Amino acid sequence: MPPTSLLPKLLALIVFLAAFYQLSTYKSDSQLAEHIPSTLTDHPGSTWFPDAIKTDQSDPEDDEDAPPAIALSDSDTSATTARDYTRTHIAYGQTQCMPHFDEKWQQAALLRNASCTKNAPFPTQETRRIGFASITTGEPIEAYQRAILTQMFHAAVHDTSIHILCDALTDGTFNKIAFLLHLVMAEMLKSASERLEWIMWTDRDAIVLDACRPLSSFLPPTTPAYDKLELIVNNDDAGLNNGIFLFKVSEWMVQYLTNVLSIRYHRPDTQLTFAEQSAMEIIMKEEDARDRYAQVPWYWFNAYPDEDDSVAKYRGNLEPEDLEWFRARKGDFIVHFAGDDGRSGRMLEWEDMLEQEGDVWAGETKRDVTKEVEEYWEAWKNGALTGKQKTGEDEGSAMWRKQQEAGGMKKEGDGEKEEKGEEDNDDDEPEKTEDEEETKDEAKRDEAFVDLPGR
Repeated sequence: MPPTSLLPKLLALIVFLAAFYQLSTYKSDSQLAEHIPSTLTDHPGSTWFPDAIKTDQSDPEDDEDAPPAIALSDSDTSATTARDYTRTHIAYGQTQCMPHFDEKWQQAALLRNASCTKNAPFPTQETRRIGFASITTGEPIEAYQRAILTQMFHAAVHDTSIHILCDALTDGTFNKIAFLLHLVMAEMLKSASERLEWIMWTDRDAIVLDACRPLSSFLPPTTPAYDKLELIVNNDDAGLNNGIFLFKVSEWMVQYLTNVLSIRYHRPDTQLTFAEQSAMEIIMKEEDARDRYAQVPWYWFNAYPDEDDSVAKYRGNLEPEDLEWFRARKGDFIVHFAGDDGRSGRMLEWEDMLEQEGDVWAGETKRDVTKEVEEYWEAWKNGALTGKQKTGEDEGSAMWRKQQEAGGMKKEGDGEKEEKGEEDNDDDEPEKTEDEEETKDEAKRDEAFVDLPGR
């Protein structure tokens, strides 16, 4: 037994060794968080959708199967700042589906950021942690690849993120819901200060027209009056259009998406005319969800191209009297080709034009929704929204449309377009190369759109 005089020294030594051991094995919260499966990873033991592992999307220089190069000006790329684009452009699955975002695109994003700051009549800085989400499966199709590239470009301009599902998780268009459910759950595992706050879903047949406008510019103020708001959607003539919508990352959203995804199984008799879109609308309008969503005007982020000479009208900044309120104008955020049988060709025309046009705010524009968005959220808070604020359609146009629907009236020239419908359908439709179930759902939705008024 050691002498009594040595006991204090031995105790001090034990305390020192214990403290040293604690320091050597300590891991910070951020280090521990690295082991949480908050995103799809390469880890073979990952429990998050094991059939959809995040894959390296970088293109080898000699990749002959890369999407066609898109011409950009040969500007000096030396100013490109070091940025980890694997955190900006994130793909999920075994397939390499993302277009290549090379140095020219990176430099163009930097230049556009500067141009937006100079020319845009609204603040261009994102005020929330927000990102895009989309899906593209099957064989690459140029029109869709280039549409996704516009989303990637926007994310690069604003230093946000875009999340793309490259492989199917379930059948048909319910892939969208399965993927979004994963994203929300993954983000919820992160700390509240790190996770995304909102996500904008964008179908692959939607082209971002304005890389200057931040996604957060469509969101309500960060005051308690809007705490319950979870979804920001818009309707077209067929009801809810879920081609583009905004949603909050929250526990409530996990429950909502779970209910949407499972509706086919726990309510097998429910009629889902438009597949997951109908499921979203049904759940959204139930009692516990009615005060959780806001319907905003169609054109805020879901404008449709005009049926005739749409590129020329947009490029020329034209606004003829018959250009309906929901048609794309300069200043609009997105143009969406929903229900367009020939979209694989018409989208390419828009994409060519967009790359030549550059920053729309450097010239004259036709529509800036900034003030309208502010007025909308003030009216929403006070329960004083008008019909026009919800849809964007003025009373005269709404009255004319209702008369048309009731009396079967048609605008001059519609008959000729119907006669030419078969010719339009001769376009090679890209969905034929996609997953069969997804194709079936998209085709059904497109067919239902054909004879709707205003299309």
